[in-house]
Amino acid sequence: MLMLGAQVLLGFQFQAPFQDAFGQLSQTEKTLELLLLVIMTVVIGLLIAPSAHHRIVYDGRATASLDRFVAQMSELTLAPFSTALALNLAIAASRTVGITSAWITGIASCAFTTLLWYAPALANKGGKPVTTSDDKTPLEAKIDYVLTEARVILPGAQAMLGFQLAIVLTSGFVQLPSQVKTIHGFALGLIAISTVLLITPATYHRLVYAGNNEPSFHRLASRLLLSASIFLALGLAADTYVVALKISENSRIAVSLALIALVVLAALWIVWPWLLRRKTEREHA
Repeated sequence: MLMLGAQVLLGFQFQAPFQDAFGQLSQTEKTLELLLLVIMTVVIGLLIAPSAHHRIVYDGRATASLDRFVAQMSELTLAPFSTALALNLAIAASRTVGITSAWITGIASCAFTTLLWYAPALANKGGKPVTTSDDKTPLEAKIDYVLTEARVILPGAQAMLGFQLAIVLTSGFVQLPSQVKTIHGFALGLIAISTVLLITPATYHRLVYAGNNEPSFHRLASRLLLSASIFLALGLAADTYVVALKISENSRIAVSLALIALVVLAALWIVWPWLLRRKTEREHA
């Protein structure tokens, strides 16, 4: 649910600059939109990081260390997501009821989400998670995990694809230079490929493996999931350039934010888990 909400909110950040009334925003509000674009990209990176670690570092096993990692990523994700939600609500409030109400709305949103999301977690710090040891994760559970992870990412990728398709029908998109439109088309294709790859494991499990749990299917599904995340990262980075250029009208800022997005996502989804895997392999060598 958090993934879908985050992807929809990121999709809004991508689509907002192409709305007709976006030009009426103040420079401060436009700067906030750039900040929100960065924040939501980081949120998406943190949300998908557990899946990448589960595939690369743990090979689909359920372990105590993975459980702790998922909890840590959840804690890290909620704060920026709460901030982004509060800022978006504040901008909406400033457009409807004025700047004073915008401040009140933003502060109230932060307080409300902090109370609901962090207070119970802090109160339950002493709880012990129930986990499975490294050598007791059955193949059936591993396959269930990889299919679940694909289902977690898929709705967000589909939402992003929908937002990207809707952008091409806006008047703001028509005004973009042809090379920028080409980059958006490239990003659109990358997200579409990611969506197809995320659907493929369930399709293969039904049609190719007849629902049977085989080690070869687990390996294939893991590779498809990791491949989908690579295409998703490239697509998000490419469209970050398009959106940042539309907001700032500054190519240097747009390129910088696109590179930041690509580096952050690649680090969280590829580099970090592979480094951890290499470290683990050396320790057990």
